[in-house]
Amino acid sequence: MNTLRKPLVALVGRPNVGKSTLFNALTRSRDSLVSDTPGLTRDRNYGEARLMDMPCRIIDTGGLLREEEAQIDYRVDQQARAAVNEADVVVFLVDGRDGLTAVDEQIAQELRRSHKPVILAVNKTDFADPDLILADFYALGIADTLAIAAEHRRGINRLAERIIARLHELPDAEQFGEPDDVTESADDSIALAVIGRPNTGKSTLLNRLIGEERLVASPVAGTTRDAIAIPYEDDTGDRFTLIDTAGIRRKARVNDKIEKFSIVKTLDAIER
Repeated sequence: MNTLRKPLVALVGRPNVGKSTLFNALTRSRDSLVSDTPGLTRDRNYGEARLMDMPCRIIDTGGLLREEEAQIDYRVDQQARAAVNEADVVVFLVDGRDGLTAVDEQIAQELRRSHKPVILAVNKTDFADPDLILADFYALGIADTLAIAAEHRRGINRLAERIIARLHELPDAEQFGEPDDVTESADDSIALAVIGRPNTGKSTLLNRLIGEERLVASPVAGTTRDAIAIPYEDDTGDRFTLIDTAGIRRKARVNDKIEKFSIVKTLDAIER
């Protein structure tokens, strides 16, 4: 019996350091919303990738150790921590333009306590000499450190090589590969999208259905911003892809750029 599984790679870091841009680069997709607005990503978003010919699952996350005190920020933080807990390798992304921050140092401490293999990727290094930018971040004490520019796809192949090298070092590395049931993946399952106006309880409904707090749910309208696909298997063995979506309002009421992008992702989910 084939017990192979795809390794999980979590992307973590402060808000607005480029995690969703890197996610899209690694998965060669546009599955994660990207914007200059900090805190755009809230839920864990999973995507398929093939790194150096190894099938992997990449996890995009919201920012760790968010500075706001609102309950929604706590829930986003918990989603990012859950991604770290389930990951085989963690890519810790920082912003080379901002330099090393106190929050970066706190995240590095938390990741050390997780005992997971960590790769430090210093993003946005295309404005100056990458070696000079990296010098600040060596203070974090993470041996596996490299410079990338996710928006321009620079350093992505080197990062993929580092990820695969760390995966091969793990004691259960022989488990990594393409599962036997790959032909019965989410692409062939029944897709069920939950659609509705903002703040009608779509995320809460899906959390109850799957039996875990998989999605960030709050009384704040517009909490869900992206279309999040969740593989689900019921008690009879039937497979589904459950899709949480952003709320849709009448077009005349939609002025926010992010909300417009969210609606486009919702309409894409309907077409699945």
